[in-house]
Amino acid sequence: MATAFYLACKMEESPQHIRLVVSEAHHQWPDLVMADISKLGECEFWLISEMNSQLILHHPYRSLSELQQTFALTTDEASLASSIINDHYLTDLPLLHAPHVMAITAIILAVTLRPNQANLQAHAAATSATAVQDAMQALGRPQLGSSKVTKLIDWLAESSIDMAAVAECTQEMISLYETWESYVEKDCKDRINRFVKALGLDK
Repeated sequence: MATAFYLACKMEESPQHIRLVVSEAHHQWPDLVMADISKLGECEFWLISEMNSQLILHHPYRSLSELQQTFALTTDEASLASSIINDHYLTDLPLLHAPHVMAITAIILAVTLRPNQANLQAHAAATSATAVQDAMQALGRPQLGSSKVTKLIDWLAESSIDMAAVAECTQEMISLYETWESYVEKDCKDRINRFVKALGLDK
């Protein structure tokens, strides 16, 4: 993970000194990461080789920025859409779908989660699975939504966007938020520790 972070910083033109990356990684995972700079440098070459030097990645943020003007997204809506995009990196969606598909998904969720100014504060704290499901139901009833939702639906109908992919991304994000609602880190760690001990991997 430290090597991937180090390499990603280089590719995003935000390089970090190798000593700093190794030091932070060793601080976070003292049992897993050795404070050996040469190891990270060696792993970097292995990682580049495994990826066949295909290191240029396209992110949904650029599509979001361009579509923000098209749909006249407010600052709050754009911020929520950006947060949803951040969350999608915790799933396998970046490996399965094109960046613009995820950008559209994030906009759909952001617009329907924040249908009017009165609801902005209600959704500011967190994105719950229930809220996401309600949002998708509202999207299917444009007469109940805002003109922005109607415009979004019309735009999607005229576009060549793969709606099946958008639906899959939406469902995946709903599943992610549902998992977060019931996730307890301590319980997860305890189960992993029991699993490791049961297999004798702690020796």
